Amino acid sequence: MPELLILCALLPVAAASGWWMARRRESGRKRQSSALSSNYFRGLNYLLNEQPDKAIEVFLEIADINQDTVETHLALGNLFRRRGEMDKAIRFHKHIISRPALTDEQRSQALLELGEDYMRAGLLDRAEKLFSQVLEHDPRAQVPARQLLDVYQQEKDWSRAIERARHLSDDNGRTQQLVAQFYCELAQQALDREDGEAVRKHLRQARRCDPGSARPRLLEAELWWRDQDFSRALDCYLEACRLDRDCAVRVLDRIVVCFQRLDRSQELEEWLAQQVSEGGLTSPTLVLAELRAGRDPRAAVDFLLEQLTRRPTVRGLECLMNLLHDHDFSLDQVGPELIRDLTQRLLEGQPAYRCTHCGFSGSAHHWLCPSCRRWNTTRVIGGVLGE
Repeated sequence: MPELLILCALLPVAAASGWWMARRRESGRKRQSSALSSNYFRGLNYLLNEQPDKAIEVFLEIADINQDTVETHLALGNLFRRRGEMDKAIRFHKHIISRPALTDEQRSQALLELGEDYMRAGLLDRAEKLFSQVLEHDPRAQVPARQLLDVYQQEKDWSRAIERARHLSDDNGRTQQLVAQFYCELAQQALDREDGEAVRKHLRQARRCDPGSARPRLLEAELWWRDQDFSRALDCYLEACRLDRDCAVRVLDRIVVCFQRLDRSQELEEWLAQQVSEGGLTSPTLVLAELRAGRDPRAAVDFLLEQLTRRPTVRGLECLMNLLHDHDFSLDQVGPELIRDLTQRLLEGQPAYRCTHCGFSGSAHHWLCPSCRRWNTTRVIGGVLGE
């Protein structure tokens, strides 16, 4: 409906523009403009009455696509694309391009819109051809360059994506970060085919583009891991975690193995304790509790209880229950009140209802969803923390 409202504003403007231009020309052109305005309003009427096919036929019958009307035609084509009617959008934009009375700028815009249609329809080769065609006329144009880059990413053609990205303006280093990801994709491909030399080459280029990225370190660590060089693998894993703490969640098992293979268990516990002190992650806490339980189960339970009091999580509570069971502790020994408090804190703030249409969630039931304004779409949430 918002798109139709926009068109309601655009179409009369285009019709009035055609009428005004015709007033300044000979009387024969007056009749043509009048017919043009009539056709526009007829097509608009079909759109408002949800008859897009008839509307298309009316607008395609209008031969006089020129500087005064092309923007309206482009808006109509975009409307069909937003509605997911790609065949109609493609047909409309192709019709615009076929008209001779267009400026170079308008033709380029129409080519870009048609290329976007092809991308949405999954016809990437056709989209690539159109974007390249626009770039041939204006090599410095950023819009077709970025759209062409998007095509290469969807095709996973990382080499061409790198080449294209190098011609884009660098937005606060974001383009360089993007290129680093492309080099990492090439490194992953080389890793899959066990080409260690190519892996190292691509990773050097990735680090050069984005020194602060953790991904090249993780890929290099994987290379050393496969060679069972646990010392170098560990260095890379730890460096990746330093650059991005979230990496610890993904590679914590590997880090533990590396420390243990190198007989550096004390350093492992020190590193885990550091991660715990920095907060925010549950996994290091659980691993450290399990390691300490091997020496002193009671101290491990006390440590885990202390951490859960500060930051309760479902995984932490599960680990606590396992420690109590494995070492024959009873709930009375740790305090049932504490367990109850942890459970209550876990449930605090958990939504009880969720809209099945838009996903809005909250603790109260709403017959009318506050987000999408739909009636009777709110349902009780099921699952571990729900009903």
